[in-house]
Amino acid sequence: MRGGVLILVTLSWLALPAIATADGVKISQRLVDRDGWPMLVGNYSPDGRGTVSWRVCAADCGPVVATGGLYSAGPTSVGTTFEASATVDGTTTTERSPAWGGQVTNTAPPRFDGEPRVGQTLTPQVGTWTGGWGDDYSLIGMRACPTAAAQDCRGMTASSVQSGNPSQVTVDPAYAGWYVGAIEARVGRGTAYPAILYTFPPGRVSSLPAPLPGQTVAVGPLRGPIPGPSTITEPIQTVPPAARLPFTPRVTIRRRAVRRGGALMLAAVRCSGRCVAHATLRHGRKAVTRRIVVTGGQAAVKLRPGTFSRRATAVRVAVRFDNHPATASGSVKLR
Repeated sequence: MRGGVLILVTLSWLALPAIATADGVKISQRLVDRDGWPMLVGNYSPDGRGTVSWRVCAADCGPVVATGGLYSAGPTSVGTTFEASATVDGTTTTERSPAWGGQVTNTAPPRFDGEPRVGQTLTPQVGTWTGGWGDDYSLIGMRACPTAAAQDCRGMTASSVQSGNPSQVTVDPAYAGWYVGAIEARVGRGTAYPAILYTFPPGRVSSLPAPLPGQTVAVGPLRGPIPGPSTITEPIQTVPPAARLPFTPRVTIRRRAVRRGGALMLAAVRCSGRCVAHATLRHGRKAVTRRIVVTGGQAAVKLRPGTFSRRATAVRVAVRFDNHPATASGSVKLR
């Protein structure tokens, strides 16, 4: 019966007429960074041409504060809006975001229903939050900790807060002697997560580390210990977080390539310290990605002979960085 309902819903969706969308810049994602401040992703629809520029707006919009597909605003006043703009073929289009509601803050922690006993089902429930975009949502899950001090905690439901995984969990005998609690992460409506289902073999404690509490990750009180004999647990998987770059890398994308030493110079990457950039060059269906290491200076994004067809007249360039959200993209004419 459930499968029949899904089929009917899918067919109804397919029968709807297509809605035409005018070409222009779009704010495709409204996100929240780990400190609870706004991030936005913009691009020119439908083909990604042009460079997106960002302005911060109160009653009126100020000057351009950033360019590129991703804008991380940092601390932002309540009521602020953001304007994305792009000029393509001589026409400038803009789009304005909804008003920002303030730093995302948890005001009541998550909790869970059910008894923390072997064989019982535990169901986490969301807490309450303020700030954000107004349509943010929560990823919810369960964690287990070997002590009441909440050290060395594991994700009972995948990574505890990953979309596409079940948040409800049945307590395995391996968790006897452990403490359990709910965990919740607040994310922007445009946040994308892979729908991957993780499973753990019976009789084993999860080896996945539970997310640590922070501005956008809230944890509920632990309950336990779960009655039963103590068990030997599997060592936790340690994935140390990479440190964010202490500076902002810069990218300059040329409108027209310049030939030097047998190669075409498409863009320049500048970093005040060591940084690693990844430049993707695309023409038609073919794309190549180059890794560029900069040590306190500047490096060029180059197109070498034979990479694309000789008939290519332009190349799309997109640059991202390890350990920093800065991005840049644009089209470079080859002749």
